[in-house]
Amino acid sequence: MKKLYFLDWPDYKYKSDSHPLYRWKKKLKDHGIDVRFCYDHTKKELKNIDYLFIHSRYFDKGWQNIAFRSSQNEASLMNYLTEMKRYVGKLIWFDTADSTGSSDFPIIHLVDAFVKKQLHKDLNIYCKPEKLRTWIETSASDKENTFDPCHPLQLYKIKLGWNIGLKDYRYFGYKMNRLSNYLSYSIYPNKYHPVDIDRTFDLTFRGSIPKSNGSEIARQRTFVMELINSIERNKLTGLPVSKKRYLKELRQSKICISPFGWGEICYRDFESFISGSLLIKPRMDHLITYPNVYKENETYLPVSWKLNDLQPLVEYSLDHYKDIKKIAQNGQELYRKTVADGEAFVTLIKNILN
Repeated sequence: MKKLYFLDWPDYKYKSDSHPLYRWKKKLKDHGIDVRFCYDHTKKELKNIDYLFIHSRYFDKGWQNIAFRSSQNEASLMNYLTEMKRYVGKLIWFDTADSTGSSDFPIIHLVDAFVKKQLHKDLNIYCKPEKLRTWIETSASDKENTFDPCHPLQLYKIKLGWNIGLKDYRYFGYKMNRLSNYLSYSIYPNKYHPVDIDRTFDLTFRGSIPKSNGSEIARQRTFVMELINSIERNKLTGLPVSKKRYLKELRQSKICISPFGWGEICYRDFESFISGSLLIKPRMDHLITYPNVYKENETYLPVSWKLNDLQPLVEYSLDHYKDIKKIAQNGQELYRKTVADGEAFVTLIKNILN
């Protein structure tokens, strides 16, 4: 039996990206992987184990957060990784930043595997001095949106992990935290809402608009809100509301528009699948991810990153909703099937560990 310790994000105990590890803990153990969780990197029990899997946001108040990054905390992290590399079989860094890009390559030479929620299809892009969030147009002088490239000889370490689609989207999941991780889905399943139910609203988008370090995010979200307000349809838009109200609105909406945020993949995407609302978002064909529920014109409707084709697509979709709502059904069915596939998740973990 191999021991895998997951050094998790302390500020989000039991409700971060670790949820599928809790959900499929028994299945992983059946495959010879004993998963345990830790919230203190100095624990002696982390030494002499087979795998140490580090959630990058464990260091969110230091090096991993580019706003707080310094030569001092970089040296501290590198010393820690160098030390732990001597004690563990494999050292794995889980870069859980939102973007397909990465600012964590300065430490890739110190770990055995470098895992991301989503990857560029062309890994060679990581060897170039690209922007941190590759889809966002910002000034080339903005140091917070640039990153050190990956050395070509380190590319083989980059592996695909899992995205936020595997988090707990059950209504009380985010409230029960620790309990929900162990509460069987057979006892408390996620509630999917049929696409065919009567829906009061034609389309919806709610979201906050960043005031700094995200001009393209603000532009997209402002554009979407203004567009929705200009369309003579029954619609909902504006700033965030309570979770209960927000989910109710999604269940009542035919279409949900989901622009990119700090990364390409958003919680709203999966909430749309669960709610049975037709997802429209900027195209995702530049990346690979898991679970991969982004199938153009099959599970979601793509628009350009500039959103200049959004209005005609929305109008067409609403005019032909009876025919096009099958895309929402496909998206919901694929998402429901993928997130319930424990064997596929075990295979993903094995690919990371090997």
